[in-house]
Amino acid sequence: MRLALPALALLLASPVVAQDAAELVSVTYRCERGVELPVVYVNDEAGHVVALIEGRLLVLPRAISASGARYRADAPDAGYEFWSKGDTAFLSWGTEAESQLLLEECVAEDAGDEGAAQ
Repeated sequence: MRLALPALALLLASPVVAQDAAELVSVTYRCERGVELPVVYVNDEAGHVVALIEGRLLVLPRAISASGARYRADAPDAGYEFWSKGDTAFLSWGTEAESQLLLEECVAEDAGDEGAAQ
């Protein structure tokens, strides 16, 4: 799966990559209960993260944040939200006003080598 995620992320992000020379950064986070959360950061002007969440490959656009990198599904009601800062991250589900943590205490497995994109 580690090889498949970057390939799928590249395919999903190809319209974005075609417009700009986007940098792709693949990071696997190890979260509470030993859950792995593989993501690919698409570092272009708009910014996206492609993540394998609950068995689905999702593209989350960057959203406004005061600190760290925040990515949120464009959904009128509830949606996934992914936050990262340094080599840590968490995943939640909900609305802008109220959300529930799905995965927390996520740490990049290769934090010493690659680190997370910001």
